[in-house]
Amino acid sequence: MKQLAARVQAPDFELKDLNGVVHRLHTALSHGRVVLVFFKVSCPTCQFTFPHIQRIFANADKDGQRQLWAISQDDPDDTRRFARQYGITFGMLIDEYPYDISNAYGIVSVPTLFIIEQDGKISMSDNGFSKASLNQIAGYDLFKPNDGLPATRPG
Repeated sequence: MKQLAARVQAPDFELKDLNGVVHRLHTALSHGRVVLVFFKVSCPTCQFTFPHIQRIFANADKDGQRQLWAISQDDPDDTRRFARQYGITFGMLIDEYPYDISNAYGIVSVPTLFIIEQDGKISMSDNGFSKASLNQIAGYDLFKPNDGLPATRPG
């Protein structure tokens, strides 16, 4: 299966966060679009990308219109360590083995990023580190010209 593409209806799901609280995509979408970032803590490109995602989250307006969920393919303890190491303060959900949600979204490499609009349709689908995709998630130019960072980096 290939990664779900833009303009496709996003599969609804519910997953628990690091505190055991259940989150459901359908419910979150009633408050605005949702950004999903699938990842593994051992992935070097995820480690490279997440500080930039944290910057987006930290600078986002807190009106509920930019919901961001990182979906970990690791256990809660490893995910907590990752969050502490990279200063992550946004929601982290756990997709336990056999990774039903990752499989429903066609995840073949990480990080994989989706923007899901309020109508449930995917408006952006990408993987790896991408300045263009992170700018789209942020809603502004997060990166400066000649900042020394690559435009993309595969996952």
